[in-house]
Amino acid sequence: MNLYKRHFKRLFFIVILLVGKWNFLFCQDVIGQSSVLNFNFEDIKAGTQTWMITQDKFGIMYFGNSEGLLTYNGSEWNLYPLPNKTTLRSVIVAPDGKIYAGGQNEFGYFFPSENGTLIFHSLKNIFPKSQQSFGDAWNATLTGKEIFFRCSDKIFHIDERKKTKVFPTESEWLFLGTANGKVFAQDRNKGLLYFDNGGWKLLTQKTNNTIVTSIMPLSKDSILFSTLKSGVFILAGNNWTSLPIDKTISQYHIYNAIKIGDTLFALGTTSNGVFIIDKKGKTIRHLSRNTQLQNNNVLSMYMDNQSNLWLGLDRGIDMVNNDAAIQKINPVLNTPAACYTAKIFNHNLYIGTSDGLYSLPISLSENEDVSNAKGTFSRIENSGGQVWGLFSIDDKLLMGHNDGAFVIENNKANQIYKGPGTWIFRTLSDSSKSYTDVLAGTYYALNWLRLNGKKISDSGKIKNSLYESFRFMEIDSANRVIWAAHPYRGIYKMKLDSSSHAMKYSKLYTSKDGLPDDLENYVYKIRGQIIFCTTKGIYAYNEKKDRFEQDKFYGKIFGNIPIRFITEDNQNRLWFAARKKLGVVLKNNEIKYFSEITDKLIDGFEFIYPLNDQNIFVGSVDGLVHINFKKYQHQQNNIELLLSKVITFNQRDSVLFNGYFTENEHLTDSQSTAQIKKLPAAFNSFHFQFTSPHYVPQQPIEYAYQLVGFEQNWSRWSNRNEKDYTNLPYGKYTFLARARDSQNHESKIVKYSFIILPHWYQTNLAYLIYSLIFISLIWLIKKYQLNKFQKQKEKYEKEQAQLQYLHQLEIEHNENAIIQLQKEKLENEISYKNKELASTTMHLFKRGKLLSKLKEELTDAIKKLPKAEDKSDFTKLVKMLSEAEKQDNDWEQFAIHFDDVHNNFLQNLKHIYPNLTQADLRICAYLKMNLSSKEIAQFLNISLKSVEIARYRLRKKLNITDSNVNLYDFLIET
Repeated sequence: MNLYKRHFKRLFFIVILLVGKWNFLFCQDVIGQSSVLNFNFEDIKAGTQTWMITQDKFGIMYFGNSEGLLTYNGSEWNLYPLPNKTTLRSVIVAPDGKIYAGGQNEFGYFFPSENGTLIFHSLKNIFPKSQQSFGDAWNATLTGKEIFFRCSDKIFHIDERKKTKVFPTESEWLFLGTANGKVFAQDRNKGLLYFDNGGWKLLTQKTNNTIVTSIMPLSKDSILFSTLKSGVFILAGNNWTSLPIDKTISQYHIYNAIKIGDTLFALGTTSNGVFIIDKKGKTIRHLSRNTQLQNNNVLSMYMDNQSNLWLGLDRGIDMVNNDAAIQKINPVLNTPAACYTAKIFNHNLYIGTSDGLYSLPISLSENEDVSNAKGTFSRIENSGGQVWGLFSIDDKLLMGHNDGAFVIENNKANQIYKGPGTWIFRTLSDSSKSYTDVLAGTYYALNWLRLNGKKISDSGKIKNSLYESFRFMEIDSANRVIWAAHPYRGIYKMKLDSSSHAMKYSKLYTSKDGLPDDLENYVYKIRGQIIFCTTKGIYAYNEKKDRFEQDKFYGKIFGNIPIRFITEDNQNRLWFAARKKLGVVLKNNEIKYFSEITDKLIDGFEFIYPLNDQNIFVGSVDGLVHINFKKYQHQQNNIELLLSKVITFNQRDSVLFNGYFTENEHLTDSQSTAQIKKLPAAFNSFHFQFTSPHYVPQQPIEYAYQLVGFEQNWSRWSNRNEKDYTNLPYGKYTFLARARDSQNHESKIVKYSFIILPHWYQTNLAYLIYSLIFISLIWLIKKYQLNKFQKQKEKYEKEQAQLQYLHQLEIEHNENAIIQLQKEKLENEISYKNKELASTTMHLFKRGKLLSKLKEELTDAIKKLPKAEDKSDFTKLVKMLSEAEKQDNDWEQFAIHFDDVHNNFLQNLKHIYPNLTQADLRICAYLKMNLSSKEIAQFLNISLKSVEIARYRLRKKLNITDSNVNLYDFLIET
């Protein structure tokens, strides 16, 4: 019994191996792997199953999901459940934008509301009540303006005039579809029917033993049918023929099928993914879990307007960039590997990885797309380890390897020498020799190989070779000069001797010799010229100056771009790697970058192999990138942009726009005037979302935006697809947005206008009131200012009067002070002159007294003289003295002086009293001087009595009758 069990287990294991081997052989696929984008049902927050897929004219995708209608615009997923929350089986978009959808016991259409939110409108109520109960609306189809919904027991029809009709069946409706403008349906008992003149007519009964799952146009006169288990058939006229597809495909149950492109068809199965076939039934590609699908049960398929294949799976949604010009080739299935080199040699594609060398026989012609080749890679025997480079020399394929140098022969790597690791091979041409010298750049030195006929041998290390790594190397065979770039030292120039087996001399060039830097220098041979890639563009060696200079020709193309790798194709185009970017220089010297490959190059080990226009190979961190440059240049570049959402927020959020513009119950691509919202002033903050329905993940999209009315210029390009504005003032605004792809193709500008109304205090009425208040305020202020001015004026005038009064007082005080000073001065002058006058008077008095004394003495002396003759002389002398006393000369001088002191007193007195004599005036002057009568008598040389008589006469002449009036006081007052 145990033995039986062991044999059974062993037999079961062998069967499993055989089945696996058979399945593996069957699953041989094209080597180019299209990029697959997986949308897990948890990520999209919807149901697991997707039953039908379609797309509208704006690029938005629609999915019939187990939880409702699911939409995707390139950045945002939205779910719209049916009113009864059932599974949505069918969805199709009409030309007017209505999204017809059917589920369990419900069908109708979704259409945007006023703010662009999709709202479901049921149509089952337009049918008779007796027909309003049904199961799942499994699928829908549209022809012109007529819509059909298929349930298991009936088909609902709505024509362009909104007339309805129900087509029940006694058995079961199995299928409904459209091709070449006709509607087809399958009745389990009746067969395949087509709709004509309001009814169903029999097309064929050859489908009675199978279930039709799809219908596709093959040509104008022929149609392709797929069946669940019986394969694919062609109906041309009345001829029903089978398309010879691989029989095993039918075993996986063809659940749906669509036409992709002009010549290909995709067959979706329930257990082994998608098979892509051509018109002849040949399998071109197989998509399954082995090619990164989430699972193999394909419920629905759709080809979008960018040739992306969408798959509705049993768990999630996948998007396959099926017709991509850029694909990936992985030599080991489902095993990401860094690819450092590749070569097509003797009808084999070789790929060097970090895990050895892999090969695949290529049966395609040279100008065909190699990524379409089928087969399985196998690892070259004895190649395990790091492969650095592949080089074809004559009819030999040499491999630079971590373990040394190898030659690839009969799917085996034969070692030429063991160690050191080898980077590169270059031939040293010499037509005079019957053999070819090959220089191998290794980790430590230069090795010399000799290729003689079919034999290649190791001749050892070049004598006097530098002990350096020779990873980048080119040879000037004519001058026997080797140029080698060192990663961090500079560039070596090495001269070989005449035998080419020994190094004659070497020189290291650094930044001192014209290089921009000692680091990151590389050497390549382009168009027969040895050039040097540096951190600041491409340099060339000037032999006359023995220095490096920027190359003038390449400088105009690249400028200071730090290039690490450069090569040329058969069209003389330059392919290069710089800053982790892949670029190509086109014929007009325009540089084009491939943003799809940016950051995927192996940093420091960049590799580009441009075989021809349809086959450009690029080493990457995950497989070998294949570019069909011819297809890449002819790809459509219609970039669309959608405004997906506009939200205004204050204390609560309000959705103004939710992705759809409508007008007259039709979808439009722009906002109508009637849709311009007028918002209260409180809603002055906005959030805008916009996106491009461009679903290829390798082609990044950038956006720019501007709010007209608030911003003067467009924003910078960035990958940000949303923008916020807060606290906008009232006014009219228009939000603008645009998109561009990696090739600078721009979309049309999308616009959204809105108006923020002013606050109540910002309205025209408010401004009128403000104006009246302002005018009134101005008037009140003016009046107040006038009153204030008047009061200030009065106060000023009063103050001025007071100041003037004080000033007058001050002037009077000053004048009085001046007068007083002048009076004091005059008094002082009078006093001084009086003193002088008194002094003069005293002098005269003393003189008169002296003369009188002398006269008396002389008189007495004469009396005593005895002789008369002696007396006569002295008598003469006395007589002279008497005459001197009587002289008035002194009086005149005195009078002048006196009038000067007393303001012309004598003159004024003489004028008033003209009868006054000279003697009277003398007495008045002496009285004015307050002299006594005795003193006056002395001055006048008269007696005292004579003075009294003179005074008496003077009083009469002055008309002084009152005896009480003192003569002195009278003269003082005169």
